[in-house]
Amino acid sequence: MPPAAALPAPDFDPVAGLPELASVRRLAEAGDWPGLRELFGRLTDEHGRCVAAGIVGEVPGVEQFLAHVVRQDADPLAATLLANRRIILGWQARTSSRAKDVTADQWALFREHLNHAEQLLIKVTAHRPDFALAWSARLTVAMGLSLGRSESRRRYRRLTAHHPHHFVAQSRRLQQLLPKWGGTWEEAYAFARECLANAPDGALSGALLAEYHIERWLDLGRGEKGAEYLRQPHVRAELADAAHRSVLHPACRARYGIVAVHGEFAMATSLAGELPQAARHFGATGGFASRFPWDYLPGDARANFIEHRERALAKG
Repeated sequence: MPPAAALPAPDFDPVAGLPELASVRRLAEAGDWPGLRELFGRLTDEHGRCVAAGIVGEVPGVEQFLAHVVRQDADPLAATLLANRRIILGWQARTSSRAKDVTADQWALFREHLNHAEQLLIKVTAHRPDFALAWSARLTVAMGLSLGRSESRRRYRRLTAHHPHHFVAQSRRLQQLLPKWGGTWEEAYAFARECLANAPDGALSGALLAEYHIERWLDLGRGEKGAEYLRQPHVRAELADAAHRSVLHPACRARYGIVAVHGEFAMATSLAGELPQAARHFGATGGFASRFPWDYLPGDARANFIEHRERALAKG
């Protein structure tokens, strides 16, 4: 393991290290629909398609170009990308504030965007029930519009009937089961454990347990009380087992989402004081990083990543 000083500054660009996605942002900015459609056609990995859709959805003003395409073309991809952009605009309008601090106007704009997205996605999934990208977006809409756990479960089951072990869908379903979205810790924990138990060796599903424990830490206030929770022997053991059955397993061949997943394990084990384990996950990121989960910590995500990486490599 190289010393911390020898490691490059973390690169938070979601296309970093993924040359096949390097042109996604450029094509979206240029309004090149044939180019975008051709690129998505080459992406057979559903996680990769979610990553690419997220990149498109972050391009300012892309909804105007996509709306024009949807009016001219019945392609489900165009409608889904437009819906995804509407979801992103909705969450931007809502902001990351606690629900009690969101204004009535912000809530209204949030719901307007999500309802627009839902109408687009209903049509897509009616004609293409196997279209995973649309179903995963509908999971986010169900959560945002408070459609309930049973509706979320229905959407999740429709997706996984065609695409089992879809990690993006699993993560969104887990969020729906958390208390902050009307679920319970017991339901969320059972779901994360079930996904890991049923997943093939090397699948990313093990990271759901890291995500669950990070959410418990967050709920406890991000301070010493949360750290005490993560330092419990059974939590540390569970994090280690989940990592070795997923991203640290020899069968792991995941290309998309791997940086964020190693980041979840790195943060959880660093906060738990398991610095050798954290160092292994930091080393596996190859100098790349994602804002989640590091933006859960107070302050800047980049500074948080660097601080925890330096400490893990120095003491691990």
